[in-house]
Amino acid sequence: MNIGVNLYPSVGGSGYLATRLGQHLARRGHHIHFITYDRPFSLMWESTQGVYVDLVDRFDYPLFKNIGPPYGMALTSKIVKVAKSSKLDLIHSHYAIPHAMSAYMAREIIGIPYVLTLHGSDVHTLGMDPAYRPVVEHVIENADAVTSVSEFLKRKAIEEMGIERDIKVIPNFIDVKRFTHLNGIRLLVESGCVSLRRNEELKEIDPDEKILLHASNFRRVKRVVELVEMMRPIVDHLPKTRLIIAGDGPTRIEVERKIDELDLCNNVHLLGIKSNMLEIMCTADVFLLNSTLEGMPLVLLEAMSCKLPVVTTPAGGIPELVRPGIDGIVTKGFEQDEYIQKVLEILTDDKLRQKYAQAGRKRVEESFSADKIVKQYEQLFIEVIADR
Repeated sequence: MNIGVNLYPSVGGSGYLATRLGQHLARRGHHIHFITYDRPFSLMWESTQGVYVDLVDRFDYPLFKNIGPPYGMALTSKIVKVAKSSKLDLIHSHYAIPHAMSAYMAREIIGIPYVLTLHGSDVHTLGMDPAYRPVVEHVIENADAVTSVSEFLKRKAIEEMGIERDIKVIPNFIDVKRFTHLNGIRLLVESGCVSLRRNEELKEIDPDEKILLHASNFRRVKRVVELVEMMRPIVDHLPKTRLIIAGDGPTRIEVERKIDELDLCNNVHLLGIKSNMLEIMCTADVFLLNSTLEGMPLVLLEAMSCKLPVVTTPAGGIPELVRPGIDGIVTKGFEQDEYIQKVLEILTDDKLRQKYAQAGRKRVEESFSADKIVKQYEQLFIEVIADR
């Protein structure tokens, strides 16, 4: 198949999944054209045969000064152009806004079918906003096929948006061969700085020190500021504890100020955006996610696949991935006191950490591996093309 994929190329769950899915499909013999405004972040350090990047043309014009160039229209035009020149069989749109809208318009122009994958805020946030909702509803209802990454998102679309069509749940996935635990790597933390070193170079590191890890795009729903707040009582109970935070985003400044305010400069460290999350995860003892809203976070799949036990909240589709008390710790609610208690509990119980490390890896291998999930997308695409 020749498949066009429109996606957000920046760091984030939907773009990451779209890129990885495209690469896996290319390895299965298909040709993938990423149609977007920049080279996808996940492709920066690797190339895959059969994968192409077709950049959307941008044109500034005086009339666009106050509203910005109409990206959705430019994306539609690029889809049409690539579909004709590369004989695309279908478009896979990750995220409803503006990708599915552009794919819908391309279908109106040249008849190419489109499959829409719903990832999260395109349903529960932007999809509910009156400024976007009529268009989002229309492109969902009229897509050739629709998938969502969790049952939670499917329910949201049906119960709150009133979507009447069938939505197929295909969960996020991870390459379990790539994301696996590596021995012999530890974090070296000194004077507020963080780097990766091999064990033989870390003779000064206290083996009793515990490393907590968080990674996100620093949006409000990730509650990174609150995570830093919770580190104060955690450090008061267990002084030899550090929180390493990877990523960047809107609340970064607030996070930095909160670290200073709570005098946690020697216990909370910001890594920024990193491409070597596998190695970073293999240095930590526990992964933390404190969100209030999630579709199905890839970062939890990565952590569990690396045998990194997780402490998370029951946000959105998370309980579909991390079964409470079986695959990891899922708090009952969203209160800080409960979360702090659970973090302290797992930090002080080596057997509990080992239990969830093994259970998490098993859970991902059995239900969320690339080998199992990519085939579901492939079969869906075959059916859509056959129906045309």
